[in-house]
Amino acid sequence: MAALLALSGCSSASGPSPSGSPTPLVSPSPSQSQSQSQSQSPTPSPTPSQSATATVDVTGATRSALTLFVKTPNDLNNPAAGYVWSGVAWTKAGGPLAPAVKARLAYLNRVNYFDDRHCGESYLDGTQFGLLTQPKVVSATPNADGTVTVVIARKVTPPPPQLTVVMTYKGGSWWVTDLASGTGSSASIFAAKPNC
Repeated sequence: MAALLALSGCSSASGPSPSGSPTPLVSPSPSQSQSQSQSQSPTPSPTPSQSATATVDVTGATRSALTLFVKTPNDLNNPAAGYVWSGVAWTKAGGPLAPAVKARLAYLNRVNYFDDRHCGESYLDGTQFGLLTQPKVVSATPNADGTVTVVIARKVTPPPPQLTVVMTYKGGSWWVTDLASGTGSSASIFAAKPNC
């Protein structure tokens, strides 16, 4: 009961007073207004690029990019022969390749771009024989447009350029929407004559 009596004596500045008449509002002094405005400044809203990169699942994009490589036995008849990591076949159903990338790789394969007269190696592996160690992610960077750029090192001797994979989230999955071997104007798989 004492608690109820103590609470009944409290009133807000804008609510009715116990006598039923409104309590007059008191304007704060200029110095009080200034200190209140400084302490209650609104949080700045993020810019569009900050919002886009803040919500990107970089781990999911990276994990999907690494599925470009599969671990396969070096010799199907002899498991003791070890394993190699090789690029997934771009003609297979499924996988992380967006239709445009899959079509571009298929076209380059069809015109023998990866044979000994041109690249002489697999585009994804950077070698003819597969990779003896699992490819490693060097960096994964979210971009303002919601894509993630994943840079992958492929360890062979001599080492090929790093593989840059642009991942785009669409339809509940991460898709490879561009590939680039090395840097420069011919790095992208969509260049007229892509780097090997």
